[in-house]
Amino acid sequence: LVRSHVHPAKLLRENDLAFSIEMRDHLQRSVRSPGRRSRLRDAIVVLWIITSSVAMSGFRAEASAPSASSSASQSEISAAFIFNFAKFTEWPPESFVDSNSAIAVCFLEAAEVRSAFQSIAAGKGVNGRSLLVREVKSSVEIHDCQIVYTDSLTSAVIVGVLKNSRKCSALSIGTSEDFLARGGTIRLLVESNRMRFDVNLGAAGRTKIRLSSKLLALARSVVDLPDPAAN
Repeated sequence: LVRSHVHPAKLLRENDLAFSIEMRDHLQRSVRSPGRRSRLRDAIVVLWIITSSVAMSGFRAEASAPSASSSASQSEISAAFIFNFAKFTEWPPESFVDSNSAIAVCFLEAAEVRSAFQSIAAGKGVNGRSLLVREVKSSVEIHDCQIVYTDSLTSAVIVGVLKNSRKCSALSIGTSEDFLARGGTIRLLVESNRMRFDVNLGAAGRTKIRLSSKLLALARSVVDLPDPAAN
């Protein structure tokens, strides 16, 4: 567990600063290549959006924090990432009952991240839709979820989540080392005390989900793995 004895809002901002450093290097490389300057504009836009979102989340934490000694956990950082993933995901129309349906964000065996996400997402919407936070007890309950997060390392749980996520075109997010190889879409991980994420485009395509190029530009790695169900 990553834990820092600093104010929750400050840790969110510091974690976002890591994003800024990575994006600075990305922007410098883009400027050197005229054919990539359109990507420069996109990168600036996504950096601004992510910075604004996380800063707002941090502001809420700062306003309600009982004392300056409060510490921000990995769960709070994970929740901020999940919130931003929702902003840059496009689901097929059949994923929703109608245009007013909420985005159901479901959590399996992830009580701390769910609680942190509820705090961050309170009163906010994503791309014109409200957010509905749900706790699910088993993978069979995710049939109407648009996002499913689990930090379980149990093989049976992961297999069930990914099988049912695919059926309902849900964005699957996990933390296990083999999450993408098993068919997951996004893996969250901690590397050098910083939260990072990897993306499996193959899994996204099989669930009929479209991930923004702006999101992919911030990933540690983007892979296109074969369908494990075909083996």
